[in-house]
Amino acid sequence: MKKTTIVLIAAICAVMFVAPVYADDKVAISGGFRVRAWDTKNQDFGGSDNSYFDQRLRIGTKINVADDVTVQLRADWADATWGDGFNGGLITRPRAKATNTLDIDRAFVDIKKEMWSLRAGQQYMGLGVNKVLDANVPGFKFDLNFAPVTTSLLYAKIDENGSLSDEATNQQDEDFYALNVNYTCDVFNGNLFVGAKNDDTDVEDSPVMVGIQGTGKLGMVNLTSELAMASGDTNKGKTDYTGTQFYLGVDSNVSDAVNLGAEIVYALGTTDANETQFTGFCNWWTFTPMSMNTPFSGEFAATPTADIFDPTGDSAGVQGITVQAKYTPMDIVALGAKFGYFQPEEDTVTTVDDITSFNVWATYTIATNTQLWITYLYSDPEVQSGAADIDPEKILVTQLEIAF
Repeated sequence: MKKTTIVLIAAICAVMFVAPVYADDKVAISGGFRVRAWDTKNQDFGGSDNSYFDQRLRIGTKINVADDVTVQLRADWADATWGDGFNGGLITRPRAKATNTLDIDRAFVDIKKEMWSLRAGQQYMGLGVNKVLDANVPGFKFDLNFAPVTTSLLYAKIDENGSLSDEATNQQDEDFYALNVNYTCDVFNGNLFVGAKNDDTDVEDSPVMVGIQGTGKLGMVNLTSELAMASGDTNKGKTDYTGTQFYLGVDSNVSDAVNLGAEIVYALGTTDANETQFTGFCNWWTFTPMSMNTPFSGEFAATPTADIFDPTGDSAGVQGITVQAKYTPMDIVALGAKFGYFQPEEDTVTTVDDITSFNVWATYTIATNTQLWITYLYSDPEVQSGAADIDPEKILVTQLEIAF
C-alpha cells in the first residue's frame, strides 16, 4: 500500500512538472510594466498645468495552436492615473467603484501558410509611416505571398452605428478597405497603398488616400520616406478632401556611440472654403516627430494637434525640419536631443506663424530589463500680430519600466 501511495505521489509530481514545460511550448507571454511621473504646462496646448503619476501593466499572450495557427491577445491592466483613475482615498478597493480596469486592444487568430496568410479579429492595422492608418480595429487581413512581393487586403468594421440591421432605414455602417503591395529585398523595403472609408451615415464621410512609402540604406545612411495624397468628400459631398504630404527621415551611426539624424515634413494646405485638409484615417499619436526620438515616442506632441502634417488644425499644411542626436557612452546609458521648426504652408488661414521645439532625454538601465527614463520637451508657438498669444508647452516626464 505504501509503495502504491509513493508511486501515485511520484506520478502526480511528474505531471505537475511536465505540464508547465508543455505549456511553455504552447504559450508565450511578453509585456511590460511602467510607472510615470508627469509635470506639464499647456500640454499639447491644452491650456492647463498638471502634475500626476500614472501606471500600466501590459501583457501579450501568444498561443501556438499548431505550426501554422496562433491565437494572440494583448491587454492593459490597471492603466490609470493615481488618485484619478485610481480614485482617491484610503479605501479597501483601488477604485471607489467596481469599474473595469482591463482593456483588451488585440484578440485575433493568425493562420500562416506558405503562399498566403489570414488574420481575423481585433488586430493592429497600419499603412504608411504610422500615420495614414494606425489603429486597433476588428477586421480581416489577407496576404498573398509571392516573394519578394506580398499583397495585403484589409477590411475593418469601424461602426455599426447602433443597429445590426441592414434594412433600408438602418444602413448606417462605416467600413474601411485597403490594399497594400509590399516589395522587400536586402537593401530596400517599399509599399504602395490605397485606403478608403465607406460611410453610409448621413454625413457620408468618404476619404481616400493613395501613397508610396519606403525604407532603405544609402551607404551608412538609413532612409525612410513617404508621399501620400488625399481625395474624397464629406458633409454629404459639400466639402472636398484634399491633401498632399511628404516625409523624409535620415539617420546614421557616425560612430559606435553617436547617431545623427534629420527629418523633413511637408504638406499642402488649402484656402478654399469648400475644401479641408485630410492627413489620415485615424490619429493614434504614434507619428509625433518631436517625441519619436525619445523613449516616450507617441506619448506627447509639440503642436496644438498631434497631426504634424496639419499642426495648427486649420488645414494650413506644414513646412518643417528636425535635427537630432543620440549618444550612447555605454550599454546602460543613452542621451539624446532634438530640435524642430515648423511653419504653416498656407499662412492666411491660421494665426500661427511658426512653432519652435526642442527635447532632451536620458535613459539608464538600473537592473535587468529595467530602465529609468526622463525627457523634457519645450515647444513655443509664435502667432501673428494682433492674435492671442499661446503660452509655450513644457513637459517633464520620468518613467520606470520593466520589460519581459
